[in-house]
Amino acid sequence: MDSDKAPTMTQIQRVDIPSTATAYTDPVYWNKRFYSEEHYEWLKDYSQFRHLIEAHIQPNSSVLEIGCGSSQLSEELYKDEITDITAIDLSPVAVEKMQKRLISKGYNEIKVLEADMLDLPFRDECFDVVIEKGTMDVLFVNSGDPWNPLPSTIARVRAMLQGVHRVLNTNGIFISISFGQPHFRRPLFEDPEFTWSVEWSTFGDGFHYFCYILKKEKNIAGRRVCRYQEL
Repeated sequence: MDSDKAPTMTQIQRVDIPSTATAYTDPVYWNKRFYSEEHYEWLKDYSQFRHLIEAHIQPNSSVLEIGCGSSQLSEELYKDEITDITAIDLSPVAVEKMQKRLISKGYNEIKVLEADMLDLPFRDECFDVVIEKGTMDVLFVNSGDPWNPLPSTIARVRAMLQGVHRVLNTNGIFISISFGQPHFRRPLFEDPEFTWSVEWSTFGDGFHYFCYILKKEKNIAGRRVCRYQEL
């Protein structure tokens, strides 16, 4: 579904829109939703931002997709001849359904695992690219003032970013497709513990989404760190 267009009643029923945003933090909600949902793309589908990321993913890249849900992002990457893909989701229902769908299409090389993005079960420096689309945004549900998020929110986001940074190879790329504007995301991305550079682009008609490209390096010398109180 195109996120810029108003959903029809059929689409609203299909994606099981919750009555409050708090549901997005509830694993029970996601399992129930994925049980009946065959496909849904948060923000936009791959075709809308492909031109922004294609230079950063090579056919021989090892790719981790965080929060695959019912998206077809991994399948679209596979069609672009990127075959070393691991997709994870916290929902066992989403994982099982995606495994069956990929097998039915002959995409047997894509691995789909049940895993928590806050505690990635992978060894250090094992992926060339980590990509997420709308997954990190869930961590900001009920986060309080967006200019000064709750400490619990910051802790969860930092745990996710620490895991991503750890599993990325040196010179690896973290791609984050997000609703979050740079003045809210930069203070977290640019924490001194991370050795990646940060750049971003916008895409979408009417409502803009953000594509962040974080390039992990051995050292980022002389970088001015942007904190919440400076924005």
